[in-house]
Amino acid sequence: MHTEEINETEEIPTYRLDNAATLFSLVSSHRITAMFRLSVSLVEPIKIKVLQQALDTIIVRFPYYRVNQNIGLFWYYWKTNYGKPKVIADSKYPCQKTPIRRRGIFPFRVRAFKNRIAVEFHHSLTDGTGALIFLKALIFEYLRIIKGIKDEPSDIFRPNQKADPEEYEDGYKKNYDKTFPSFSRPRRALHLPYKLEKRGVYNIITGIMPVQDIIKLAKEHNVTLTEFLAAVYIDTIQEILLSFPERKKKRYMKPIRLMVPVNLRGMFPSKTMRNFVLYVTPGIDPRLGHYSFEEIIKEVYHYMRLEINDKYINKQIKRNVRGQLHPLVRVTPLFIKKLCARVIYNGMGQNTYSGVLTNLGKVTFTETLKDEILNFQCLPAPNATTKTSSAIVSYNDKLYMSFGRVVKETDVERIFFSKLKKMGVAVKIETN
Repeated sequence: MHTEEINETEEIPTYRLDNAATLFSLVSSHRITAMFRLSVSLVEPIKIKVLQQALDTIIVRFPYYRVNQNIGLFWYYWKTNYGKPKVIADSKYPCQKTPIRRRGIFPFRVRAFKNRIAVEFHHSLTDGTGALIFLKALIFEYLRIIKGIKDEPSDIFRPNQKADPEEYEDGYKKNYDKTFPSFSRPRRALHLPYKLEKRGVYNIITGIMPVQDIIKLAKEHNVTLTEFLAAVYIDTIQEILLSFPERKKKRYMKPIRLMVPVNLRGMFPSKTMRNFVLYVTPGIDPRLGHYSFEEIIKEVYHYMRLEINDKYINKQIKRNVRGQLHPLVRVTPLFIKKLCARVIYNGMGQNTYSGVLTNLGKVTFTETLKDEILNFQCLPAPNATTKTSSAIVSYNDKLYMSFGRVVKETDVERIFFSKLKKMGVAVKIETN
């Protein structure tokens, strides 16, 4: 196991927050926990002491995650935390708020329950890609100790490696181009009128289905898997809206949009292990009349093709980074920034979409590791504005689509999976 000597006279390393992390830190609360989750179920029950040993070993490979958030005069910043993150028991309701600025607290958790390992990260620390790389490193180290696995896959971070300086970088600032025109703000979107559960309640429903069933349907409509599921999601919200009584329907008749994160590492050269995603918002305007599923598919297809390109994304990067670099913003005290951040977060973010659809993509392991792993799932952070959000990951020929909601009503999940079943998809449902 790795140990280290700490020289108290040495200056403790600090790190700046990336552009997205700054906003997440300013708006984080019990309702906006900004905590998302990845989990893996192994064939055999987890041995907690061994998992703790694995965590102690691999955390040194991720110095930018081994931190605690501190308060500066103008900005929050990360300060190296030489403590050891502890493996804790899992809970019924995941993704709860964590006090990331309390001394000694890490902005992530490692949880265990029976044969399941889960990591929950605060979005100020990283995005799904960074969390996935961390979890894969943790799983490999755990299985190496338990099973004596000797082969080390090249795509898995190991504790004897030194972190590449590019892993620390703020990908947004690196690719900021002040010559690009400003990004226009979309109008408010529909939010379903459901009453929030008490704080801390986060209900989960996961649909497990053959990934080939979804790929087949997507190919029949000449779209990607993400585009197809986005269209089903939008159609689901439209069906709920149109089921309202006439007066209520008129009251909530607004555009229906989804927030779909885009991993920018495929568009811009970056090895960053911090946040590097932006969002596109495909949708429909039901004020123009009912959309058939074919019409929704076309709207999503053309929107995604038009908006996911480096020029459009550069406009978003400029909007986000320009605000942070403005001279007045830079010298504004942190407590004032915090007061303004919620308005910006809602006005330019959460108020403009009706749901979230994030796709982590296909997770792969070597054959040796694959035999030890049953499934892999992800879960978005709770969202009190849209009420329900979803996350997708595929592993070993199965697609796992998890909906997290902060309301009692299961309308979105029930209608969504019913639509897939009517299309011939075999869906197995799990809940927390």
